[in-house]
Amino acid sequence: MSDERSSPTLSDPVPTTGAHPGGPRHDESPFPAVADGVRTHLAPDSSGHDMHHVWRVFRLGQQFATELDGDREVVGCAALTHDIHRVQGSGTGCDPVEILPTIAAILGDAGLSEEKISSVQHCVAVHDALAFRGEEPQPETLEAKILRDADNLDAMGAVGIARTFAFGGVHGTPLFDPDGDEYSQLYHFEDKLLRLREELHTEPARELAAQREAFLETFFEQFLAEWHGEA
Repeated sequence: MSDERSSPTLSDPVPTTGAHPGGPRHDESPFPAVADGVRTHLAPDSSGHDMHHVWRVFRLGQQFATELDGDREVVGCAALTHDIHRVQGSGTGCDPVEILPTIAAILGDAGLSEEKISSVQHCVAVHDALAFRGEEPQPETLEAKILRDADNLDAMGAVGIARTFAFGGVHGTPLFDPDGDEYSQLYHFEDKLLRLREELHTEPARELAAQREAFLETFFEQFLAEWHGEA
């Protein structure tokens, strides 16, 4: 395993105080080896799809898998590999299906069986919450549902807001367009973030989402009030 503290990038977790962002299971096999394989892809990212993000999704996924009796190894490996497609190309990424061979190679090097690799690949292939590329793929396993829920939760609350504006800044999206002519970062709240809770699959995720959704709504209302000089 590589030394995380030696990385020169800001998007590679280097916890100097407190616990590792991935929680108490981050150093269980095969997760360190998988993280090493993923790090080469995600470490340069500044759009919110970095190693910090995947470790947060990992931590939530481990929590839900424990509560729901899911396969923690599959969920953990899926969390670590799920966003490699986001940093492909010069736009906002590619279809997750396109990076499944890359995921297979990373997991194979980490010692996972073909059965486990296939399970992880399914989780990644269907983890998108909204149908940006046509018909929405559906999760067929508990582990796929857990990954989708954990990923969506990281798009909500305070961290979700920060990631929204980081992503918009990287890709040149305006903060807000009152005329509605351009897709703005604030419109992303209405288009996606404030719909996520109703799309969650598991009860633990829905319970956690309630507070995060309330924070999103408060921020959204305060933003509009300040924009129009009403607060």
